[in-house]
Amino acid sequence: MPLVDDRGVWLEQLCARTAPGEVAHIGCTDSPYTEERLVAGVLLHQQLVRVAPVTGFDVDADALGLLREALSRERFVLADVTVGVPEAERGRYALVVAGEVLEHVPDADSFLRGCRELLRPGGRLCITVPNACSPKIGLRSLAGREVIHPDHRTYYGPRTLARTLRGAGFEPETVASCIAPAGTVGGLVYHGLVRVAHRVFQGPVGEGLIAVASATTGDD
Repeated sequence: MPLVDDRGVWLEQLCARTAPGEVAHIGCTDSPYTEERLVAGVLLHQQLVRVAPVTGFDVDADALGLLREALSRERFVLADVTVGVPEAERGRYALVVAGEVLEHVPDADSFLRGCRELLRPGGRLCITVPNACSPKIGLRSLAGREVIHPDHRTYYGPRTLARTLRGAGFEPETVASCIAPAGTVGGLVYHGLVRVAHRVFQGPVGEGLIAVASATTGDD
């Protein structure tokens, strides 16, 4: 299994390779952290719009307002693809990116089918999620701790993520694990150990997972 050092850079490169095809970015606001990440210049959507025509989708109207003000030349859609995809958006996109969204939705199948409706024929879906197999989760559990986003509903490992994608009409092409940025000396040491483990076992050792999948043919 590949190990990705920087999820944001990897996604940026994926979008750049997709250009000039349009990209849909689901969960583009990263709410409730929109404002602070915009100010810091680390919001993923800011990276993606630099390299491709990207339409941002989100369910948070207030957070989308912040993005519309900060990125006034970009296109945004207020929509919940789990409930329904606007007619004008159906079959429009060469790539749909849903970064750290799937683990938050109450109905994964409906969400993924909504993503599928956005894709044009031959288009691809890219999903990123926290990794249930991350050693960091195991270490925290030994200390009696669980550190999660306040809206987090579930974890995915490589096999459960692939199974979920297949159940919604996708065939995974690539599944990789990725490392979160290290902000401390301890983090750098941990990443060194993770890289050694990956070199030896080639397993899903990163904190996150990245999956790229294509829609399968046939009836839904």
